[in-house]
Amino acid sequence: MAGRRWAATSALCMCVAAVSLLHAGGVRADCWLIEGDKGFVWLAICSQNQPPYESIPQQINSTIVDLRLNDNKIKSVQYASLSRFGNLTYLNLTKNEISYIEDGAFSGQFNLQVLQLGYNRLRNLTEGILRGLGKLEYLYLQANLIESVTPNAFWECPNIVNIDLSMNRIQRLDSNTFRGLNKLSVCELYSNPFYCSCELLGFLQWLEAFTNMTRTYDRMQCDSPPDYTGYYLLGQGRTGYRNALSMLSSLCTGSSYTVIPRFIPPRYQVTTAPSESPCSEDECSSGDGTTPQFSLFTPIGETEVRPNIQVKHLNHNSAVLTVQIPYPFSKMYILSQFENGFSSMITKLRKKEENITVSNLVAQRDYTYCVVSVHQYSKYNHTCVTITPTRPNRKEPVPTPSTATHYIMTILGCLFGMVIVLGVVYYCLRKRRQQEEKHKKAAGSMKKTIIELKYGPEMETTSITQLSQGQMLGGE
Repeated sequence: MAGRRWAATSALCMCVAAVSLLHAGGVRADCWLIEGDKGFVWLAICSQNQPPYESIPQQINSTIVDLRLNDNKIKSVQYASLSRFGNLTYLNLTKNEISYIEDGAFSGQFNLQVLQLGYNRLRNLTEGILRGLGKLEYLYLQANLIESVTPNAFWECPNIVNIDLSMNRIQRLDSNTFRGLNKLSVCELYSNPFYCSCELLGFLQWLEAFTNMTRTYDRMQCDSPPDYTGYYLLGQGRTGYRNALSMLSSLCTGSSYTVIPRFIPPRYQVTTAPSESPCSEDECSSGDGTTPQFSLFTPIGETEVRPNIQVKHLNHNSAVLTVQIPYPFSKMYILSQFENGFSSMITKLRKKEENITVSNLVAQRDYTYCVVSVHQYSKYNHTCVTITPTRPNRKEPVPTPSTATHYIMTILGCLFGMVIVLGVVYYCLRKRRQQEEKHKKAAGSMKKTIIELKYGPEMETTSITQLSQGQMLGGE
């Protein structure tokens, strides 16, 4: 009995200690901030907040590497709200009400490896949403309302290992959607209403060659057209069952078959919640509930060509952008500027390559320009570039030939002046020495004359030298 009481007391003490530790880490705005060594905050838990967050909180330390905002009511994700969290490697936004993600919203999270966006209200997946996530490995988008995935959606995520797009509304996927993802080992696509037509054949051929670690092939089935309803896409492990790949392979390989892009009526009734997105209906590229579903047909010859934009020249208040677009122009391309979730068209692109000048820029401010293709009712950002004009610096004067000659003549003049000064000093010293020698000679002659007058001229020189100076002075 005493042992049980001791165990209960110990458990209670441990709980109190844990709560105290969490409080020591800090509780700010209903977020648990867990500190590491030297006060470094590495984890922020803002899940199931009361009242729930409707936007990403900004009072959290920017040093965190793990941010958990699941089970809230966040409606949109923008670059301005995430840019300060540059150390993030794990971001959990599961079970929110996210219907809009700004293009490049995650471009400041260079180290992000895990992104959870499941159980939200996203309508489509574009390249702009995943821009800048070069280190992303795990992407979870299950149980959204995704109806389309653009072929270039994962172009900037070469290291991705796991993708979960299950339980969405995807009807078609392009054959190039997942190509180039050499590290991909898990791709969950079950519980999607696939429309099994010849346009899906390319994707099915890729899916057959892909080795999915979870092997959920038997959970992927055709939902339409009625003749193929219930068919398994591949049918691995289902002997005797008809599958869409074999049926479409026999029907769609004829040379006379031509794929015609067309609109597919949505299977589900579109119900749009009140949107608080900062962009208008025409500008939202991640889905706002009004975009009709369309086939992802990619014309032959265009899959290998991508629009390109580069900075040719940049100064403190203007820039020159070089833009290249595919030819022939099967889509209408425009150059747009994105800022705080809004986009504004700069100009229409009518040439295969052209230089576009943008002016009236402000120094130390980020500007994002994207090549956008307009196709039917949708807009897609193919590639973007961000520039930051710098303040004009005072340039050091570049020596000209005349300036160099001036420096050389100045140095030679200084040397010549030094030679003259040294010559004058030498002359003065020599003159002084000559005068001293002359004075010494005169003094010696005077002494000799005095001695001759006192002792006579017959006195020999040797006798004179023997006389002491005292005697001579005494005689005087």
